[in-house]
Amino acid sequence: MKALKRTLAAAALAFGICGSASAELITHTVNPLIDLNINSYVSISYLHDLRDEGLPGPVINSASLAIYLYDLTDLTRAHGETVTFRFDGAVGGTTSNVTLWGQDYTFGLDTSVLDDGMLWVTLSVGCDRRLFGVCISPQDVMFARSTLTVDVTREADVPEPATLLSLGAGLLGLAALRRRRPA
Repeated sequence: MKALKRTLAAAALAFGICGSASAELITHTVNPLIDLNINSYVSISYLHDLRDEGLPGPVINSASLAIYLYDLTDLTRAHGETVTFRFDGAVGGTTSNVTLWGQDYTFGLDTSVLDDGMLWVTLSVGCDRRLFGVCISPQDVMFARSTLTVDVTREADVPEPATLLSLGAGLLGLAALRRRRPA
């Protein structure tokens, strides 16, 4: 009877291992060789592409984006720039008055923006004064890097039902043979 219980416990453990899932963090960074100037006339767009990491596919539990910006023109003229962040075309937020020393601007993302495994980010900067619709007092900031962090759960490979049935039948057969064998 002990042998049967051990065999069944081993089978239960084997089945449990086959169906387990694993969680992991995926990080993707866009880091230009030279920091980029974003101003009232020039916005930037860039792509976080996670398809090489297996997305889409795994379940996305959460996603966050950290964008590091700083303002060199604060050395000569401190003013409150307005930066607009767009994620896959939709406005994700705005911030004002980027400092000389810079900081990370962090956003929690709706996981549906990563359904295709990619995230397009666009950064644009406002204008202090316009004359006849033309910006005559531009704003600017420097873009240093962007880091996308995604928490995913990957499903483990689950064997086919026929394979599990064959394994179970074989284990039960071994247990029955062991039980019938004379002590």
